[in-house]
Formats: sequence, C-alpha cells, structure tokens
Amino acid sequence: MVQENKNLTITKRNLIANSLSGVIQLVITAILTFICIPIFIQNLGTELYGVFAIVSIIGNLNIFANLGLNSALIKYLSEQGKCNESNNDIFVSLVIMCTIIIPITVFAFIYREFILINILGIPLKHLVQSNILYSNLLVSNMLLLIGQIFTAALDSMQKIYLTNITQLIYSIIYWGGIIIVVLIGHHLDWVGYAIFIATMCWFFLILILFLKNWGTIKSTNLNETFIATAKKQLSFGVKVYLSGFIGFFNEPLFKILISNSLGLNVVAYFEIGLKIRGQLTGLFSKVLQPLYPYLSSLRDKQRIAFLVKDLTSKMFLFVLPVCAMLIITCKDIVTLWLRVDIFNYSIFIVGLVVPYLILSPLTLPIYTYLLAKDHPERTIIIQSLSVIVNILIFYLLFSYIGMIAVIISNILSYLASYILGLYYQSKYLNIKYKFKTSYALRILCLLILFIVTGFTSIFFNNEFTRILYTIIVLSVLVVLIYKRLKLITLDDIKRYFGDNILIINIFNKI
Repeated sequence: MVQENKNLTITKRNLIANSLSGVIQLVITAILTFICIPIFIQNLGTELYGVFAIVSIIGNLNIFANLGLNSALIKYLSEQGKCNESNNDIFVSLVIMCTIIIPITVFAFIYREFILINILGIPLKHLVQSNILYSNLLVSNMLLLIGQIFTAALDSMQKIYLTNITQLIYSIIYWGGIIIVVLIGHHLDWVGYAIFIATMCWFFLILILFLKNWGTIKSTNLNETFIATAKKQLSFGVKVYLSGFIGFFNEPLFKILISNSLGLNVVAYFEIGLKIRGQLTGLFSKVLQPLYPYLSSLRDKQRIAFLVKDLTSKMFLFVLPVCAMLIITCKDIVTLWLRVDIFNYSIFIVGLVVPYLILSPLTLPIYTYLLAKDHPERTIIIQSLSVIVNILIFYLLFSYIGMIAVIISNILSYLASYILGLYYQSKYLNIKYKFKTSYALRILCLLILFIVTGFTSIFFNNEFTRILYTIIVLSVLVVLIYKRLKLITLDDIKRYFGDNILIINIFNKI
C-alpha cells in the first residue's frame, strides 16, 4: 500500500513538472513572439506580414501527412510501456511517416509557384522572396513531422519536460532569428533561412534525447507483425487525422478565404488575433498536455469523470480574470506594441480571443478524454460542426458587415463546439452541471469587481500605467476573492500539487 502511494506521488510530480515546463516554455515563446511581431510589421509592413501569415500555412502540411500517428503512438506506448511491441510501433510509424511526407514535400515543391499564386493568392511583386520562404518551410515541416515520432515516445514516458525544453530552444532560434534578419534589413527569404536553421537544431536535439532516454529501436518479427502494427496505428490515427484535417479549414483555409474576400490587411488582423489566442490558449494545452498519456493509463471511469469535470470548472475560473485583463488593457497594449491600426487590431484581438477563452478551453478535458479512450471519431464531429458554422456564417455576412463577419463567425463556431463538448461530457462520463445560486452570486460578485477595475483605470492618462494598474489590481483581487469565496479550496491545491509544503503555506497565508 505504501508503495502504491509512492508511485502516485511520483506520477503527480511528473505531471506537475511536465505542466510547469510547458507553461515556462510558452511564456518565453510568447514574449519572443510579441517582441518579433511589431518589429516585423514596422520594418516590412502589414501587407508583408499578411504574406508571411499566408505562406506559413505550409506549416499545416502535417494536417495532410500526419495521419494522427503522433497521437496514436502516445496512446499505445503509454499503455504498453517500453517493450518489443512499442519498438515495432515506433519503427512502423517512422516508415509510414517518411513514405507519406517525402512525396508530398516533393510534389508541393515542384508546383510551388502554382500554389503560391493561384491558391495562396501571393502578389507577383512578392513572389521571389515568398518562393524561398515557402521552400524552407516545406523542408522544415518535413523534419518537424518526422521528429514528432520521437517526441511521442518521450511524451509517453512522461518526459514531456524534455520536449518542452527542445521546443523552447526551437522558439528562441525561430523568433530570435526572424528578429535579427528583419532588423538588419533582410526580407521574407532570410526569414525562411532562420526558420530552417531553428528546425534543424530542434530535430537533432530531439533525436539525441530520444536515443538517450528510449535507446535504439530494436524491432522484432517485423516480417510477421508490420502489417498488423500498421493497421493498429492507422485505425486509431486516421480518426485523429480526420479531426485535424477538418480543423485545417478553421484557420489556414479561413485565412485564404479572408485573403480572397477581404484582402491581405484583414489577414494580418486575423493572424494577430490568432497569435494572441494561440499563446493564451496554448497555456491550457501545455498544462493539460500530460493529461493525455495519464488518462490513457487510467482505468477508473469515475476518477476520470471527476478529473474532467473539476478541470473544466477550474479552467473557467482561470480564464475569467484573463479575459477581464484583456478587455480592459487591449487598446493600450496595441498602442504600445504595434502602434498602427490600433482600432482594427484591438477589435480582432478582443473579438477572437475573449469568446474563445471563455468557451473553447473548457472543452479541452473532454476532448482529451475522447482521444485517450478510443473515441477520436467524436472529435471529428466537434471539428466538423465548428468548421461548418464558421464558414457558413462568414459567407452569409461578409458582404454586409465586412471584416466583422470574421469575428462573428468564429464566435459562433466556438459556441457550437462548447455545446457539443458539454453533450459528450454527459454522454460518456455522465457529468451533469447543476445551477447553484450561491456559485452564480460569487461569479457575479467577481464580474462586478472586474467592471469597477475597468472604470477606475480610465483615470490614469498613461497607457503603461493603466496596464500595470489593471494587472496588479485584478491579480490581487482574484487571489483574495477565490480563497475568501471558496472558489479555490485547500483540497484543490492538494489534489493538483500534492503535499507541496511551499504552495500549501502560501495558500494558507493568503
């Protein structure tokens, strides 16, 4: 019994280390991104940033080539552990991946000008530098896809902190390289070279870590087991793949629709909104990333249901102050950060990010459960509904309200996914949410304090002072109120941080 508790503690420590490393990696990446974007726009202009955003769609080539092998591999390796069958799974996944991605890369390279001009809508005046950027992204994407097989093995061993470290190094070289080449006067062609160098460094690092922690791949009886192993991988992976493939239409293809309907400047506004959204929601993904291999190994459905419901409610509490901070400070942040098109960028950031934060992260726990417990086909339905609502509403509205249609269509697509996520929580885990007057009053009290903070911030004349005031006041209020109103309890702290003396002492002193 003692040994069992010890293993549970180790698992918790691993989960915390994996989550915190992901958060740290994300924060540093966000800082680099926010430094890079205004430098990019101020030196190369909004239109070239729109070109960069459109050509970067090639980074979503994994949607066409991945076949969900990464998710399938994490699932099976987490269940099986390090054994001959797992070695066979890794080897077969590598073979399948290389067989698919290399021909696709060659095909996309041969027809690069057709894709750039006729599909992505790149103006001829930007074609030469876009061509070089595109080619570098193609090769980089191929290496990233192959490397994901090695990251899957590390993730299944609960060594996600190692993949987070390599991702951080990649981000530093990626964004740091872009900042350097833009500042010294180069254009999109040299941006492509910087991205390629970052990818090469990442690939070799992840390969070295894989060999050190997993070892060499010692496949056995492949002549007899190759087809069966491939079928196992693909039967699960293809369902994940279809979900991702459908998800492709929600962002990359949507950029193409915007480019053709509203122009490259609106693509730039949309891309900035997505960047902010991606950094903030990436925080939740990083925190929950260890949950996927963890849920794959759990068998107690009641325990899983409790985790999904509790994490959903905790994320709601976390996003509320983040949304309040963004609404109050967005215009000031854009003024200090981008300094151009302040109103348009502010509208897109608030319109895309706040509704997404309130609705979409709350579906992450059930989405992770569906993947981990052999229901990936349900994620296809979630993605399909989101895409249909998004594109349909956009086409109905863009000719009447212009770029605002982008925001409205995205908000309604988030809402559709959220409602379906709640349905799946009820269907598969019997999770029911009951309206509690006391809880609603506590949330209302919190919202009133957020509104008061927003109104009092207008008395400050300086943008930086308003931002600092809002962040400090809301942070202090949230910490105090969440404990005083028992929105967060000591049991919650112990559940997710174990018997960490430092965190418990801090909580008790608040």
